[in-house]
Amino acid sequence: MPLIAVGVNHRTAPVDVRERLSVAPARMPETLDELRALDGVDGAAVLSTCNRVEAIVSATREDVIEPIVDWLTQRAGTARSELEKHVYILRHGDVLKHLFRVASGLDSMIVGEPQIGGQVRAAFLASRECGTLDSLLSQVFDQTMRVAKRVRTDTGIGEHAVSVPYAAVELAKKIFGDLHGLQVLLLGAGEMGELTAEHLSAFGLEQIFVANRSYDRAIELAERFHGQAVKFEGIEPYLATCDIVIASTAAPHFVVESEHVHRALATRRRRNLFLIDLCVPRNIEPAIADIDGAYLYNIDDLQHVADTNRELRLQKAGEAEQIVDREVDAFRRRLTAQDAVPTIVELQARLEAIRSAELEKCLRKIGPMNADQRAAIEQLTTQMVNKILHYPILQLKEAEEPAERETLRKTIRKIFGLR
Repeated sequence: MPLIAVGVNHRTAPVDVRERLSVAPARMPETLDELRALDGVDGAAVLSTCNRVEAIVSATREDVIEPIVDWLTQRAGTARSELEKHVYILRHGDVLKHLFRVASGLDSMIVGEPQIGGQVRAAFLASRECGTLDSLLSQVFDQTMRVAKRVRTDTGIGEHAVSVPYAAVELAKKIFGDLHGLQVLLLGAGEMGELTAEHLSAFGLEQIFVANRSYDRAIELAERFHGQAVKFEGIEPYLATCDIVIASTAAPHFVVESEHVHRALATRRRRNLFLIDLCVPRNIEPAIADIDGAYLYNIDDLQHVADTNRELRLQKAGEAEQIVDREVDAFRRRLTAQDAVPTIVELQARLEAIRSAELEKCLRKIGPMNADQRAAIEQLTTQMVNKILHYPILQLKEAEEPAERETLRKTIRKIFGLR
């Protein structure tokens, strides 16, 4: 049974094309029903993220590709010739390898990013809930998630931050260990600072305080984090109570100076203070890095951490690709053997019936014999049948391409008179 994937991603299609094809969670059931209803489709799943939209199907024949592309064209509201510039089509083993790589984060914009594994899982679970996941796609789904887990466990590909905000989180965890219960002071409403605060907040922070030149903007941003807005000119007391300070203002001068940190640390009872300066020009006085108990990192420090980690991830990606290749080969062999089982069982039963019938005729002609003699003849005829079966069964199990396997299956069934 052919496996087919038809889709677009961040490398083949611009965002406006991906937007037109994207499927909102609420629309997924009807979208899956539409795909499953196409002639020749047995099982269907749809993976829709900001970076890709893919239709994954098991089908009775390969010519199902044409209706799938037509269906995507209709969804995109464009000419087929226009959509075909962006669409990729994968078949059989290439679909397995693609899914294994996608779920493992090897096909992402940021190699090794962890979110895609959950998105693949959600896509297949939605298909299962909607009843469009047949036996073959269920096996593919289960194996895809196992491979993704193995890649992450064996290579550690997702362990190292590759963006400035994530690098800040990684450094904070090294300094404090557990971030749960800590407090953050966000100075300014810059995009990078906002992203860093957002990533940190996912680790159970107790409170985020936001200070900005525009107090209204501080209130707006604080509400997003369920935090508290503070006056920009009144931040010094918060240096004594907060554990992490993130500066991302547009000020052309130092907002946090050495004397501020000295006074804050004097009341902190040996609790470390982690400062992140994301500004150019810098907002936090560089000399603070020399103060005992204060840890200061600027944008270049964090970028260096992210770049170093990106190189590490690329090294891990090479190991991950080897795992994926081995898993694809192993799974294809299992599917091939599984597909061949009905024919093999019928073939064995057919030849065993012939062997038994012919042996009984022969024994009646030979006349009386002892148990050892009968066992020897039984063994001889059984071995002959097994040797006759060996090569046809081997060919069925080793035929990788569905078309080749189907031709062999039909030929064997015709030659041996199987129904």
